[in-house]
Amino acid sequence: MDCSGFVRTVFGYRARFPLMATDKAGNGLPRTANGMARSKTGIDVIPLKGAAPRYDRPASIDVLQPGDLVFFWLDTRTKERLDHVGIYLGHDTDGHRIFLSSREEVNGPTIGDKGGASRLDGNGYYADLLRSAKRL
Repeated sequence: MDCSGFVRTVFGYRARFPLMATDKAGNGLPRTANGMARSKTGIDVIPLKGAAPRYDRPASIDVLQPGDLVFFWLDTRTKERLDHVGIYLGHDTDGHRIFLSSREEVNGPTIGDKGGASRLDGNGYYADLLRSAKRL
């Protein structure tokens, strides 16, 4: 299950949030991370700023609340498309801001992977590539 499929499972199938089959405008959660980030669904708590191919890193993540969707630009080959989404969890036992996501590999949902720990603070892999957040 990839990242957007995981988010849709949590919010759509478990929380009964309406789902869409595509990324076209409509009432519900779009199919891809990029579609979710750019849709009118929910509230942008950290708006996407800057321009492709290099969006700006948020100046602050203090507005995040558990359950917010966090969006990343991990692969420059995707051009302007945001290519990863996770669910913000809050602080871990060490006080770091963490998120949960999934990827296309067999080990599924996780709070850490080959990119590093799923931390949004500091200068780690995911902290550097976070670009926006949305509250449903």
